[in-house]
Amino acid sequence: MPRTMTRILVLTLAVILMGGTGLAFAQSPDRVDRVSSSDFAKTVKQLETAVQGRGMMVVATLDHQNMLRMVGANIHGSKTLEFGKPDMMKVMSTHPEVGLEMPMKIYVYERTDGKTAVSYYKPSAGFGRYGQDEVKGMGQMMDKMLDEIAAEATK
Repeated sequence: MPRTMTRILVLTLAVILMGGTGLAFAQSPDRVDRVSSSDFAKTVKQLETAVQGRGMMVVATLDHQNMLRMVGANIHGSKTLEFGKPDMMKVMSTHPEVGLEMPMKIYVYERTDGKTAVSYYKPSAGFGRYGQDEVKGMGQMMDKMLDEIAAEATK
């Protein structure tokens, strides 16, 4: 494997592992973390059910465990779910630049203490950067929705 590729993989692994340690300096005021009362697999299932129960679809699931196994590394449960709803994306017809904020995503992972956590960034933080009231309002509406989804997934 070329040296550059090896460095990229090692750095990627380091970033993922640091995210699981709960380091205070990595915490952002726009980041929401909830500890689940269920194990990793059940939390992922509850998250998928909560997303789909709101008329949205999971458009991608990134399995970090599987990717790390490809480079000989091991990590406990670690997945990112990307999801959305076509009508929510209508805003892109008048503000195509907000496509960078979509689809929404939530990260589910097993912490080093064995507990499962659900994490995401508040959509209002991303959508608020565009300065348009319509876009800001959408982000605020999504904050509430993601909070409800995360609460349901971690119960």
